[in-house]
Amino acid sequence: MMIWRTIPDTSRRALKWDATAALLGGLYLGALFPFLGVIARRDLHASPYLIALLGAGGSVGNLFTPLMAHHIRRRAKLPYVVWPWLVSRSIFLLMPLAVFAPTFVAICFLALAISALAGPAYAAVIRDAYPMERRGFLMGLVRVLAVAGSIVGALVAGSMLDRISFRWVFPAATLLGIAGVALFARIGVATKPDESSPPQAHPWDAFGLLITDRPFRIYAAGFFLYGLGNLILGPVIPVFQVDELAITSQWVGYLATVGAALSMIGYVWWGRVLDRKGPFRLLLMVIAVSAIAPLTYFLSHSVPVLLIAAAAQGFAMAGGDLGFVNAALRFGTRDAVPSYAGMFSFLQAVRGIPGPFIGAALSHAIGPRNVFPITLCLWAISALILFAGRRARLRSMENE
Repeated sequence: MMIWRTIPDTSRRALKWDATAALLGGLYLGALFPFLGVIARRDLHASPYLIALLGAGGSVGNLFTPLMAHHIRRRAKLPYVVWPWLVSRSIFLLMPLAVFAPTFVAICFLALAISALAGPAYAAVIRDAYPMERRGFLMGLVRVLAVAGSIVGALVAGSMLDRISFRWVFPAATLLGIAGVALFARIGVATKPDESSPPQAHPWDAFGLLITDRPFRIYAAGFFLYGLGNLILGPVIPVFQVDELAITSQWVGYLATVGAALSMIGYVWWGRVLDRKGPFRLLLMVIAVSAIAPLTYFLSHSVPVLLIAAAAQGFAMAGGDLGFVNAALRFGTRDAVPSYAGMFSFLQAVRGIPGPFIGAALSHAIGPRNVFPITLCLWAISALILFAGRRARLRSMENE
């Protein structure tokens, strides 16, 4: 109740519908996404390269986010969140047709690609919904509810998928996700076109941000390498879990639940760190926590040990998620937020399309276990870049 009283009146409506939508969306995400790679490998015998396509789907969509940012610059933003989410989630209703691995992967790929198009508009909507001084904290609270839903979704789906085909479990969970989109549409942010934003001469002008904004360029470089390491692990982890540890759907659910529980704590904790320390410090801390996961996988020879990795992944994921969205809000003015978000998403695509295939190729060439140290090396380089960038930014602020 005390938290509710400290929130401005204009933000309370947004928080109510955002949080309710997040809860339903979490049920949907928890019931589907932790199981996609394992089902593709175990039930449909997908190759590592087909599994890599699961990780590349969102990145292909992100290739077009600078164009989307340009398109919505002087338009109402909320519809460009609602419609991509609605269409992408509806595609999972086609899961009864996924009899073979290529069909399964194609459905997931298309859904993830379309969902990614909502990124620039979502950043703009959230910027208008919550005040800057409380934004990280409020976004953290919303994501706690999303994670709570994902815990329930993962536990229920994990127990059901060993007895009922994913072709029926996934569409049922998708209906909850669609309901969540309908609720998010009531968030209360202005739906009229934004005529105050200056027109952009060309849709690719957003790329100039990497040249003109040095702090953004440094942060983007560090974030790029950190995300590349995660994407490389995308196809490696399910192959390692299935081929070397013979994991069951129930244990996939347990791992997802532990990760989700730690991310609930993480969203609240990282939200406060973000509000107080900023995006550079946040990402450095996220990388340090993330390193626990690949190290655990590299040393593990039984499934229960992976609970440590799941906890680290969940806690770090919360910080990375908040940092990704809020960096665009911190670097950009109101009218430039879609462009910054679009550039972040485009850079995700540049690393996201080859990243999973690099992971699949490395897994095939040297074995999945030996890929984990490579990710640790990438993250070490990322941390050095961010550390140098943070020191340079602090010096420039002192000189001002």
